[in-house]
Amino acid sequence: MFLHKGKSYSFRVRSCNSSGVGGPSEPTEEVTVGDILDLPSAPGAPVVIRNTGTSVVVTWKASKDVKHLAGYYIESSVVGTDVWTACNNKPVKQTRFVCHGLITGYNYVFRVKAVNAAGYSQSSPHSDAVVVQPAISVPGQPTGVTLLEALKDYMVLGWTPPADNGGADVRGYFVDYRTVKAGVLGQWHEMNQQALTAENLKENVFYQFRVRAVNMAGVSKPSLPSASLECKEWTITVPGVPVGLRVLEVRDTSAVVLWDRPLFDGRSPVNGYYLDLKVASEGEGGWKAAHEKANKSKYMKVTQLTAGASYVFRVRAQNLAGVGKPSAVLGPIVAQTRPGTKEIYVDVDGDGRISMVFECSEMTEGSEFIWSKNYQAMTDTSRLTICNEKGRSRATFNSPSLEDLGTFSCMVTNTDGISSSYTLTEEGLLRLLDLSHEHKFPVIPFKSEMAMELLEKGRVRFWTQLEKFTSACQVEYVFNDAIIEDGEVTTAMNFNKSTGVIEMFMDSLEVTDEGTFTFNLVDGKAKGTTSLVLIGEEFKELQRKSEFERAEWVRKQGPHFVEYLNFAVTPECDVLLKCKVQKGGGISKTDMGVYDVFLKDERGKDKSSFNLTDAGEALCVDFISRNVKQTSVLLFTKETRLWSPKLKESFPSSRSSDFSVRDAKIAASERVKSGVTGEQLWLKISEPTEKDKGKYTMDIFDGKDGVKRVFDLTGKAWDEAFEEFQRLKKSCWHLWFSCVSSDRARVVGGLPDVVAIQEGKSLNLTGNVWGEPTPEVCWTKNDKELVSDERYKLKFEHGKFASITIAAVTTADSGKYALVVKNKFGKEAGEFTVSVYNPEEEESKEDKK
Repeated sequence: MFLHKGKSYSFRVRSCNSSGVGGPSEPTEEVTVGDILDLPSAPGAPVVIRNTGTSVVVTWKASKDVKHLAGYYIESSVVGTDVWTACNNKPVKQTRFVCHGLITGYNYVFRVKAVNAAGYSQSSPHSDAVVVQPAISVPGQPTGVTLLEALKDYMVLGWTPPADNGGADVRGYFVDYRTVKAGVLGQWHEMNQQALTAENLKENVFYQFRVRAVNMAGVSKPSLPSASLECKEWTITVPGVPVGLRVLEVRDTSAVVLWDRPLFDGRSPVNGYYLDLKVASEGEGGWKAAHEKANKSKYMKVTQLTAGASYVFRVRAQNLAGVGKPSAVLGPIVAQTRPGTKEIYVDVDGDGRISMVFECSEMTEGSEFIWSKNYQAMTDTSRLTICNEKGRSRATFNSPSLEDLGTFSCMVTNTDGISSSYTLTEEGLLRLLDLSHEHKFPVIPFKSEMAMELLEKGRVRFWTQLEKFTSACQVEYVFNDAIIEDGEVTTAMNFNKSTGVIEMFMDSLEVTDEGTFTFNLVDGKAKGTTSLVLIGEEFKELQRKSEFERAEWVRKQGPHFVEYLNFAVTPECDVLLKCKVQKGGGISKTDMGVYDVFLKDERGKDKSSFNLTDAGEALCVDFISRNVKQTSVLLFTKETRLWSPKLKESFPSSRSSDFSVRDAKIAASERVKSGVTGEQLWLKISEPTEKDKGKYTMDIFDGKDGVKRVFDLTGKAWDEAFEEFQRLKKSCWHLWFSCVSSDRARVVGGLPDVVAIQEGKSLNLTGNVWGEPTPEVCWTKNDKELVSDERYKLKFEHGKFASITIAAVTTADSGKYALVVKNKFGKEAGEFTVSVYNPEEEESKEDKK
């Protein structure tokens, strides 16, 4: 199409199909060829007006200086999503549009774009957010117009506000009146002011009144006319009727009824109220009092209602002259808990702040949380700090005390009576204060306080066990306010975070170690401290026992007396001097030699000798282990019968065994023999030669499972063994293997040999247990099994930790204890001795000495 510049053109369009060409469209406006068409400017900010529950009316200011405007597009977005949806399919030229298809209760914003042949304008500014709901309407009718007080020329009226405020707060009321003479009704007249008082009336004339409510949308329909009321000064002595009846916190079985005091007290002030109720369907005879004694407050919680039933309420005021007439009736009220009803709950945060929290999911535009105490507006705002955010109101006590006792209630305006209350009692306040202190200053709980144990070699163990902690928990070891560093000369520390046991070991006690030992713990905000004081005679006694135990251990490292020199009288009346000596550590080739015993007194002396070299007993010359669970040992003997270590279990008869060397099975012969002694298997090789060098293997089977043990008799091991064989001129070798099940029940640690503890202290010991399957566990005292009761607290946790706790030990708790474990592979006992001492008795003994 060729157009001429400078000329103006209009355009129209026709459509066609297989049947022909249709009629032309409406022509466009004239367009001059050669003009440059600009984009439209952005429209003005839209204004949104409520319309229905699913639509709103959007208006905006037109774009300025637009050529050839095609129209406008309106877009909506739910607040917080930033997702925009077109409200119209084709442009509209008006600056007003009704947007349909919106979701009731959702909060929306809107924007507008202009469009012409050059394209779209920039979007307009966003509108204010608006909740989609029906437009505000006029209020409902007030009800229950009644006379509250009468004088010569004016009357005081009361009425019940409309149940429906039209979506906006009621701003006031209009009162109309008319005269009633001999049954003839006069014309309605509007009073000059919006007030409860009808003034400038004539005395002894009867009047009727009606009331209209007003909000921002307009004036309601009038209430029903009141009864005919005479304008005559009251001379009654009892109070007038209470006014302003309303209900809060309606639940299935309860409701809170509130009211205001009468405008007319009578001859004396009002001193109480009576609340009456009845089922709505019952007649006037159905009224009954909700309580017997007069209620001083202007509210009452009615209980024991029937869920789903409808009730009506009324209130009567009382003074010294008597009880006045009942108020206007409130109701009917259905006793029913609304779906989704939430109650006020109390929260104590991590910083110990105590708050009351109320949540509401049905808030509308203009809804507010209103807190009150004892159902009255709170005048002292210094007691609470209230924060409202996203359907939640939090009332935080600034400095909770006895001043805050009472009933706190919260209601939500512009809703269907959503409300709740919480009563703070003295007992509840004390509980919350304790909880607040725990949150401000959390304490790490101890399963047992710090205790002390005396171990082998005279070592002293200070320990405690935590009940609850995290992996971030840290320990500070303190003595007399000075921090003890791990690795110092005489101390060692350990914190087992799998069991919660904290330990500090001291190799010995010096004079300078008298004082207070403390474990300080920090676990995030939580802290904990446990201490043990060792001073005076208690410390000296422990120090003496520690030194004694260490001396005993040193003494027993070499030859020592198991039983000291003593005497016995034989049946022949001979006096026999005797003692028992033990050579510590077993027998090895370094122990060969001559042992002497000397005897002397003032009359003379004597000596007895023992030549251990010539005794012919079995001697361990190499690979001897003092652990009964050894894999293998090599022994040389002159005889067939050999000495063997005493083992805790016998070799299971159900098992079979094979010996092999260099992967070839060893056959029994005169030179090579095998056998079983207790829990040990042995292989005897007579007259060994170079051919016997190699790796020896023992395989044990029980028909289901097996185990293998290997002994490498090559290289240095062979050279040293063969040299020793030749030197001693032994006739054979014996190769011994130990068969101990790794799954056998065992006590693998945690228990001391001796526990010295002061009377009155708490004893807590934990033994580490192993075995597969998990062993059965029991504790014994003096070979008698203990039962868990108030005296002995026995626990077995996680199949690994067996503990015994004795609170406030006495001297009767002294004795020989054992932790006995057993499973199908064997049995073992971890034994220890408990010695309970009384410092006063020990001091008395020292005095006697």
